[in-house]
Amino acid sequence: MKAKQFFIMLCILSLSAYSLAQEQESIEKPENPQKKGTVTLPDKTPEGEEQIYVIKKGDTLWHISGRFLNNPFRWPIVWKANPYIVNPHLIYPGNVVKISPWGEIIIEGKGDMAAIPEGLTVEKLQKPEEAPLPAEEAQKEEVVTMLPPALEEPAPEVIKISSALMERHGLISVKEMKGSGVIIGSKEERLLLARGDMVFISLAKGTEAKKGDRFTIFATTDEVKHPVTDKPVGFLIETLGMLEVINTEADGAIAAKIDVSYKEILKGARLKAYEPPVKEVAIKKGGNLVEGFIIASLEGKTGVAEADIVYLDKGRSSGLEQGITMSIFRPREPIADPLSGEEKKVISPPPAELGRLVIVNVEEDTSTAFITKSRQVIYKGDRVKTAE
Repeated sequence: MKAKQFFIMLCILSLSAYSLAQEQESIEKPENPQKKGTVTLPDKTPEGEEQIYVIKKGDTLWHISGRFLNNPFRWPIVWKANPYIVNPHLIYPGNVVKISPWGEIIIEGKGDMAAIPEGLTVEKLQKPEEAPLPAEEAQKEEVVTMLPPALEEPAPEVIKISSALMERHGLISVKEMKGSGVIIGSKEERLLLARGDMVFISLAKGTEAKKGDRFTIFATTDEVKHPVTDKPVGFLIETLGMLEVINTEADGAIAAKIDVSYKEILKGARLKAYEPPVKEVAIKKGGNLVEGFIIASLEGKTGVAEADIVYLDKGRSSGLEQGITMSIFRPREPIADPLSGEEKKVISPPPAELGRLVIVNVEEDTSTAFITKSRQVIYKGDRVKTAE
């Protein structure tokens, strides 16, 4: 009898131990283990319903991916799966986040996002259609997009004019020569005038002067003729000094005082409006193509090179302005083709590039230029054209 009871108790204990082991095994090994990269949804039904999350202020794809996919670095995959998101940094409160049973995040606005009407901007589709918010709430919900600062235009290149002779020498055109003035006498009758002397001047018709106006006193040296047409273009001049108008009389007499003198000044010396010497020039792009000739150089030098001053036969009327750069070139002589036979063909080689210059002063029909680069000696008659 005792043996029978002992056997029954042993069977009961065995069945209990087996049941406990089965229960423990079912806990440690689930029937549907979670795959790497998926999210187990607490409210997912056996059919695999999606979990829905509504985006709140402050959410980003980074945080959403980290929260629901356990890996914030998967945000580019989310962005790629939603091509209507133009900027991954701009998602809006009220957009819906759906998480599928396979761990994918789908972001959409209210309503069906599968059919996007053509012609609407992405931004309008991303924002949910909500009633207008009060002014204070609208300011809180405003999305601020940081734009890169506007790129500043580079400062123009500046050429320093190193010639100290520009104030002492120059070129005056035939037209300007007719419109200049002259010293007609002095307060104290002297043969030679210098700094500090009081003089009387006369100006060409149409030229006005008032107290404080300054004029350059000059004398002509050589006549300048065009290297191709041989027509007179103007005169090389030498500056003798400067004067300042002291007062003007009712009868037309103009009194002036010589305040600078480089050389002796005689009665009859010519005058032209004073222009301060150019110290530096800002480079600018030229407009239309302008071609011309070098007609003279400072002090009448035969050959010039870099850092020398030259004069051109084109000016303001041709479209030149201060700061425009021009290339200097010399056409090459045509070459007869020895292989052309009776056809006697002639080959025109490209011109020789001599250097570059920049316009520093412009008159109506002439201009002054500073040579910034030279490859060989440059002469009167060499050609110039606006640089490309």
